[in-house]
Amino acid sequence: MVFGVNDRDQESVRGWVEAEGLPFPVILDPERSIAIAYGMSKAGDERYLANPAEGRRPAVIIDEDGLILRLLPDLATVDGQTETLAGLV
Repeated sequence: MVFGVNDRDQESVRGWVEAEGLPFPVILDPERSIAIAYGMSKAGDERYLANPAEGRRPAVIIDEDGLILRLLPDLATVDGQTETLAGLV
């Protein structure tokens, strides 16, 4: 399963999902607890490791047991995300 995680408000996330045509659900994580748990952000930081304002987004590939298989700190585009996901199947 694929999920996005975003620390913005619901309206911002909805607009982003619609604008990008994301083919997966996005979990709201305003406290960034999911992001921190999976290494996409550090406690005390104000943003994710990569800077989404510059179009860069981190991604984590997690197996069915919850183990981190790979951290991709700069997965810039939806096309890049799609390509990475296709390579996993």
